Amino acid sequence: MQNAESNDAVLNNQGMILDNQNMILDNQDTIVKNQDSLLNNQNTIIKNQDAILNNQETIVKNQASLDAIIANQETMLSLLKKIAGEA
Repeated sequence: MQNAESNDAVLNNQGMILDNQNMILDNQDTIVKNQDSLLNNQNTIIKNQDAILNNQETIVKNQASLDAIIANQETMLSLLKKIAGEA
């Protein structure tokens, strides 16, 4: 009788060990999925940083264009003042 109870206890322990091993495998699978998600997020962050850099470069170019437009307007204003003074 004790032998059968011992065997049952061993089987129960083995069953619990298998359950724990399955939980460990599930957790490892979740960890891998989370790491994959983190990598995807990091790649997205890098792409967004590249886009921000491109936008900043465009802003600098646009500012240079605006500076040129302002210089042209100042030249035109100066010429108009000269013309108005001559008229």
